[in-house]
Parts: sequence; C-alpha cells; structure tokens
Amino acid sequence: MLPLRVVLDRNLGGSFLVFLLVGAGLFAMFLFLTYYFQVNLGYTPLEAGFAFLPFSVGIILAAGIVAQLLPRLGPRALMVPGLTMAVVGMLLLTRIDQDSSYWALVFPAMVIMSVGLAGVFIPAASTSLVGVGSHDAGVASAVLNTSQQIGGSLGTALLNTIFAGAVTAYFTDHPPASPEEGQQILPLAFIHGYQVAFSWGAALFAVALVVAAVFINAHKEDIPSDAAPVADAAD
Repeated sequence: MLPLRVVLDRNLGGSFLVFLLVGAGLFAMFLFLTYYFQVNLGYTPLEAGFAFLPFSVGIILAAGIVAQLLPRLGPRALMVPGLTMAVVGMLLLTRIDQDSSYWALVFPAMVIMSVGLAGVFIPAASTSLVGVGSHDAGVASAVLNTSQQIGGSLGTALLNTIFAGAVTAYFTDHPPASPEEGQQILPLAFIHGYQVAFSWGAALFAVALVVAAVFINAHKEDIPSDAAPVADAAD
C-alpha cells in the first residue's frame, strides 16, 4: 500500500519530514497560545478564537503570493526563508509574560509565522509530487497529509509533557508557602512552561529548516503542473 520508492526519494521524503516537523511545532503553538489567552489573559473561548485570525489571514494572503513565486524561484528558495521566519516567530513567543501586549508581541509573532509557513506548505506540497507517476500520486498526497497529522499528534504530546515538566520545575524552584501563594505563582509557572514549550517548537522548526536545506533540491522546472490542488488540500 505504501511503496518505499515514494518515501525514500530525496525530495519526497524531505517534504514529508518537513510537514511532520512543522505540524509538530504548529499544533503545539495553537495549544499553548490557547492556554495563554484563556488562563493568563482571561480571554473567553470566542475571544481566543478571534485572536488567532491574524494567523489564518496571513496564511491566506501569503499563499497567493507564494503560488506566484513558486514557478519562478523553485521550492527550496521559498522554504528556507519561510522556515527561518517560522523560527523567528516562534522565538518571539518565548518572550511572552503575564503583562505582554497581544498587539506588541503575539500579533507580530503570528503574522511572521503565518507568512513564513505559507512559504513552506505550498512548496513542500508541490515538491511531494516531483517525479511521482500518476499511479503513485494519490499515495504521495496521502503520506503528506498523514505526516502533518502524525507530527501534530506527536508534537502536541511531546511538548505538552515538556510544558508540564517545566511547570513542575518552576514550583520546585519557587515553593509556595501557602495555598494562596500557590494560586499567585500558578500563572507565572504556566508562563515559564509556555516559554519552554515555544523554545522546543522553535527547535522543531529549525530542524525542518535543516531538512529543507539539505534534502530539497528540486528545481522550478521539476514542479508538476498539477501541484496546486495538492497544495490547497494541504492547507
């Protein structure tokens, strides 16, 4: 059902691995920002949902530009800068604290990440079809989407564990003298956990950057003309 030639190809395997790593970091970013919005900033679930709109809008707007640039520049020329922006955006999130401004810190971080990841999703989805015969196109597309879902599942589990460990470590280093003091320390412990989790998310994006730089060597002429539908489905 899964021919090894599909996953062992340099460009295809690199695209799958990039999607897995990006999915791991991205899903975790959504999880911990949701915690931050609701637990620390006191947003309602509806307000937290609206707070993510800049990320979605950034992806949509940037995707149109990336789709135009891909046939001219090729995939790696877009993926490497895109992943660099994703790393920068995630590192910005490591600076959040209890008094951080959404517009001064979270908003620009999400915009930078969204624009950068638009430069990753479409080229990676297109590269996943390079050299693939019509009989393997469905398998390649399915593996790409599966890679992102598996990455999201593993990343959420891994970073949630790291987050819990960081929160516990914070309490160990700052033991409360009373239950009331514990309630005061809890938001700060969560902030510390978010910062650690976002640092690991940035590391996942950085590994994806290395993978893209090393494995993706497809040229713009190699991108199949029917790659756009796959890219849309990946988004």
